[in-house]
Amino acid sequence: MSDFSHAERGMTRFPPNVEQITIEKETSMVWLIARRNDTILRFPLQEADCRHLSKLLVQALGEIGAT
Repeated sequence: MSDFSHAERGMTRFPPNVEQITIEKETSMVWLIARRNDTILRFPLQEADCRHLSKLLVQALGEIGAT
């Protein structure tokens, strides 16, 4: 499976019509889980992916607070 692509406003590699996105932490792995109806896709996240998502979320919070 290919790695995520870090984009200016998010990450790419998601299927269309995702209903739910969750994060699951195991002992040595972090998973991003995308759910649509009965279909569940699990994507392993690397440390760089987690940092990228965190940065984007903190940035978005700053933008929300500025309005």
